[in-house]
Parts: sequence; C-alpha cells; structure tokens
Amino acid sequence: MSKQKPSLFGTLQQTANISCEVNGEIIRNIPVQKLIDNPLNRFSMEEDEDFKRSLKSIQTDGMWEDIIVTPDKDGFYRIISGHRRKRIAEKLNILTLPCKIRNYKNELEEARALIGENIHKRTVTPLDMAYQLDTLSQVLDRAGMSNSTHERVEQLMEQTGLSRATILRYLDLLRLNETVVYWIRNNFMSMTDAYFLAQKNNSIFQEQFIKEVKEMSPEIPLEQRIQKAVSIIKSIKKDKKNKREKTNIDELKAVKKCRTSVNNIYNQINELCNSNGLKEIKDRELFEKNISELQLELERLLNSFNALKESFENQKISREIF
Repeated sequence: MSKQKPSLFGTLQQTANISCEVNGEIIRNIPVQKLIDNPLNRFSMEEDEDFKRSLKSIQTDGMWEDIIVTPDKDGFYRIISGHRRKRIAEKLNILTLPCKIRNYKNELEEARALIGENIHKRTVTPLDMAYQLDTLSQVLDRAGMSNSTHERVEQLMEQTGLSRATILRYLDLLRLNETVVYWIRNNFMSMTDAYFLAQKNNSIFQEQFIKEVKEMSPEIPLEQRIQKAVSIIKSIKKDKKNKREKTNIDELKAVKKCRTSVNNIYNQINELCNSNGLKEIKDRELFEKNISELQLELERLLNSFNALKESFENQKISREIF
C-alpha cells in the first residue's frame, strides 16, 4: 500500500502544534485595543456569511476558542489567528479576549503559523490563498532566499505542502485586475472563468473582457454579461490561434520552396564542376564575371539565411523565458 502524502491542512497544523510545544504558550485575557492585525495576514476580512454566522454564535454562546497572538512592541500583540473574532468583539463591545501568547523564531516561522492556524478554521477562497502565497513569497525575499521563478515555486511547495500545479494555479490569480477580483468576490464570476483569464497567455485580454461586459445592455444580469464576454474572448483567442497556425504553415511552405531552389542551384553547380565543357568556353572573361556575381549572390543568400535563423532562435528563447 502506497504511503499517502500529508495534506496541506495536516502539515501546517502540525507545524503550529510543534511551535506551541517548543515555544510554550501563556493564556491571558488581553484588552481588544491591544490586539493589532498582523501585516502578514492576507485572508479576506469581508463580513460575509461566515462572518455573520460567527457573530451570531459569539453573541449567543460567547467566544468558543482562544485567539492566538505573538508579542509586538509597547505591550501590543500581533494576531496570528482570530482577526475576524477580534472584529466581532469590537462590534459586540467585548473589552477583553482570551489569548494564547506564542513566540516565533523569525518572520518565516510566524508566516507559516499564520497560514496553518487559519486555513483549517475558516473558508479559504482561491484568491485568499493567492494573496497569502504572495505575502509568503515576500517573506522569503526578506529572508534572503533565491527568487528565481523555479526556485521560488520549490520554496513555496516546501513551506506549504502544496503541489507545484496548485501553487502555479494560485499565483496565476495575482494577474487579475481589481474589477475582475471584485466580480469574483461578489459571486458574479465563476472561478473557472477567473482561472481562464488569469493564465499568462490570456491575461492580456482582461481590459477587452471588461470592455465587452460594460458595453452590453445593463438590463442583462451581470453574471450573464460576464459569461458572454468570456465566450467572446475565447472566440477571439481561437481566431488568433487559427491565423497564427495558418501563417506558420505558409512560412513553412516558403522555406521548403527555398530549399528546393537552393538544391537545384547546388546540382547545377556540381554539373558544371564535373563538366569537361569548361575547357571549351570561348568568352572566359565574361564567364569569370558571372562566376563572381554568382558568388556575391550566394553570399547574400547565406547572410539572409543567417538572419532568418537568428530571428527564429531569438523568438524561441523569448518563448522559453516568458
């Protein structure tokens, strides 16, 4: 039986638990005004349905779990887990909250703990994960880690337990502009369509996509306009792909035709080289002149070929990089 790979939830929670055991923790009631939002937190703070349910639950039954914090300066504490509970406490005029105080060795350990403590306690959207990975990447920068694309993805895999494909899929979402993000957060646009627009080769169509949506009749529900605009963009992309493929086919035919012509020239020159008729040429001066001109034309042909090859190689390198 194959060994099952640990889940993201289990990996990060285990990290949080180990951190608790190693560093120890103190439980204390701390004034809400002494609790500050953690700058490493990128999880949504919107007052959505989950927020409203939590507010109602706390209002009825009280706080069900301690907030986790770490010491800041001047007697304040950064929140690791409990940002929304603190906001609920402010709304309900709760003055103090039970907190577990934990210490972390460095910013990277704190960032990992923040992800681990939050990811299993709330609904985490793909956008939340994208922004949190972006913040984690910034922490890795500050830690002096190499930030080449390949190595950075490897580092994020190691820190989160996510697969390469999942991380790349989340990071794609960082290309989305504010309008598209607003539509996603307000459930006007599906994540399937969002992932499509976020892909590297499709993100250039975002402005056109938004324009298509806004030019449609406002009487049509926004969700339908968005779906129709996505279909339009897909059609445009398909047409461009077909035109590009057609152009490539024509270019290939041109190269093959050139090869045929050059091959014919090659065969004719070989025939001349092997011909005994060269001894019987009457106007040798005129023949020599034509030979020299042919040499110049062949050199021009070779220069043109080298330019074509260089242009193709540069395009190939550009595609591999971007």
